[in-house]
Amino acid sequence: MTSQRNRKRRNFLKAAGVGLLGGLAGCTRGGDSGGGTGTGDSNSGDGGGDSGGDSEELAIPLSEYENADIDWRQFEGSTINIGAVEHAWVDAIEPAVPVFEELTGIEVVWNVLPEQEFRTKRLTDVSTGAGEWDVFFLDQVVNQFRESGWLQALDPYFEDDSMYDEEWYGMDDLFEATRWQAHGGGYSDTWTGMPITVEVQTQFYRSDLYDEYDLEVAETLEEFRANAQTIHEEEDDIVGTVGRGQQGYGMNIYILNTFIRQFGAELWDSYPGDSGLDSEGAIAAAEWYVNLLQDYGPEGASSQVWSDVLSTMQSGGAGHIVSDANLFWPGLTDPESSDVADQIAVAKAPSPADGEFSPNAFAWQIATSQNAENSEEAFLFMIWASSEPTNTWMHVENGAGFSVRQSVWENDEYRDRVGGNFADVTLESLQEAAPDPFDSQYPEWGQTYSEELQTAIAGSQSAEEAMTDAASAAEDIVSE
Repeated sequence: MTSQRNRKRRNFLKAAGVGLLGGLAGCTRGGDSGGGTGTGDSNSGDGGGDSGGDSEELAIPLSEYENADIDWRQFEGSTINIGAVEHAWVDAIEPAVPVFEELTGIEVVWNVLPEQEFRTKRLTDVSTGAGEWDVFFLDQVVNQFRESGWLQALDPYFEDDSMYDEEWYGMDDLFEATRWQAHGGGYSDTWTGMPITVEVQTQFYRSDLYDEYDLEVAETLEEFRANAQTIHEEEDDIVGTVGRGQQGYGMNIYILNTFIRQFGAELWDSYPGDSGLDSEGAIAAAEWYVNLLQDYGPEGASSQVWSDVLSTMQSGGAGHIVSDANLFWPGLTDPESSDVADQIAVAKAPSPADGEFSPNAFAWQIATSQNAENSEEAFLFMIWASSEPTNTWMHVENGAGFSVRQSVWENDEYRDRVGGNFADVTLESLQEAAPDPFDSQYPEWGQTYSEELQTAIAGSQSAEEAMTDAASAAEDIVSE
């Protein structure tokens, strides 16, 4: 069965086609540390190639880029400012940034900030027209920024033969879900940014407990609930499952939205008139998730955030995570951070027996504003940063795990590093992923929707009451 939403997404991409990163405190330059918190091993200088000259000291040989029909040197001598949140992507790419500077003659200045500080600075930069950041991270606010006229579409740059080489870049190698999100999550016919990271929901489980109780890995929600029940009832100190229950549009509803699709329902059956949150499928999905956490989850499940979910699984306190970011994998399988590192296995998220596999996915993109002074230079950075040579190096040589390119997940060296089964599960899930539609008011109605769901998980109201109230609130907010 192909959902209406997937049809809309695929039709949109076909139509959009492809014919087609200031003087701020704490900024750093080039490949120096920008204050990030990731785990890159900063092995700059390793892996130089045969392009000769200074490139022998660079992380990636310049020859990987010099065969592109792109005038990399056309903005030589200029500088770009990049506004970024503290993120593993920054740590993974920074050692390679001298490659971009050597290739283009463009100096890169980093402005890496804690998340909330970053969001405040970003909003100020674009809403006041300051334009200090030529490139900045963009997430669920993409349509708020776009509709406010703050974002600059990238399409003219894609159409400039001196700045984009379609054959060399390999746009089709980017996952469809990421290209869709880089078009305002389907709300824009033009490019709102370039995708740089992607995560997709997967199932994690304790293989030792599965062996002990002769359980089969769940492909359906019904099988998953039965497995959770077995572990919950047989083990005294281990709950059957754990999942996000806390309110927030990146918390409990990030998980539930997957099941809504899998039960055949849609967010926004008709925008802005019908949110779909009170549809039969959406209520069934909410009832399944609420009952699962209430019956086989930990006490206080309604207040669990993603880090609680991860730590509960790392401590061996749960048999499963029904569905959460594949990026949990390194933390769950690292003996330094996980008490059950050798006992964690991964599988695709379960779906209803008569439903459609449709995991949620999230991608960061990088964008440029209408008032940025160096948007052309910024576009060259975006193309370089998301290109196959840069992406492959980040993942094979520098510890990254969020590639937006299918070829990386198929790369033998990368698969050897992360594990073939994990790579296969991620690849297959990303190929079928259906990310949430982030309309401009999603942060507001999503917050209300998540608050209603949290009260249902806490047992203060039924799932049906929560979804009915969430639907009314979402439709009122959007129609205002």
